[in-house]
Amino acid sequence: MDELRTEQMEKHTDGMGEPVTTPAVNTALLAKWLNALFWLIIAANIADLFTGESVTKAAPLLSLAGQIIGIAANLIYGVILLKISSESSYYRKAAIYFFIIFVVGIVWMPISDGTAMLLEIPVSIVSIVIGMAGEYYEIRGHADVLRDVDNLRSEKWYRLWRWYVGILIGIIIGTVTAIVLPLLGLLIVLASTIGMLVVTVLKIVYIYKMAKVFLRWS
Repeated sequence: MDELRTEQMEKHTDGMGEPVTTPAVNTALLAKWLNALFWLIIAANIADLFTGESVTKAAPLLSLAGQIIGIAANLIYGVILLKISSESSYYRKAAIYFFIIFVVGIVWMPISDGTAMLLEIPVSIVSIVIGMAGEYYEIRGHADVLRDVDNLRSEKWYRLWRWYVGILIGIIIGTVTAIVLPLLGLLIVLASTIGMLVVTVLKIVYIYKMAKVFLRWS
């Protein structure tokens, strides 16, 4: 992959006679759709706030709207990733998983009331696994397209993935621990939840800065 990308990169000179490397990726395309991805993530996270149990009980229609927006966001997310998949094959793989999550959400929403309690846990586990796969390939895609432009930011995406996995492991450990030691388990889950919030915010910031980097190049 490195050799192919090296062959694709063009060399020219700037006003000082120094060689300048032109990225092999379509910077204008990435700037446009990463900016759209940034706003979509914000909208999806805001909608997610209305799907909590307290909101569901107090304002069922508002909660339903939040669920619909969240499901639709997965579809649009996948479409955007397909739009930029020409720049990294990882984006295409990530898009497939987001489309799967969209289908699961469509199927699950009509039966997610109290009549489907036995299915709730396995569906949640499957959704988490699919979501992790989608996140992995998306992050690999971000790191991949940044390598020619900003290697430091590229490495930050890999680090973010390690944090993401570590936090999910923490949530699992905390949940299991809570069965035996409720207080300790609760503290672990709480710390992991806060960590996940931080990772989510960092992802939004990273995508925003990526869009700005590619906009400058384009």
